Amino acid sequence: MNAADSTVYRIAEQRAAWRQAGEDIVVLDTRKSVYFGLDSAGALLWRRLVDGATAAELAEALASTTDVARDRVTDDVARFLADLDRYGLVERS
Repeated sequence: MNAADSTVYRIAEQRAAWRQAGEDIVVLDTRKSVYFGLDSAGALLWRRLVDGATAAELAEALASTTDVARDRVTDDVARFLADLDRYGLVERS
């Protein structure tokens, strides 16, 4: 396992305020006053990020809820984390 595999991602609590809205989640970037909407798949990943999770753990959680190929799920999780990172909404440890 390399260092990237063990990176734990968490919601950047000082930057993101969020609320559950049915199966979806609405996230507010508190520094830029920008809202983001997460569908049920994004909401599942976001809830896992509350306590912290690796990309592999997130992919496993998402894969268990869908019939999508594992490679696709892994790529989707990587893009999701990259987007959150770009907006400063996650922290790494």
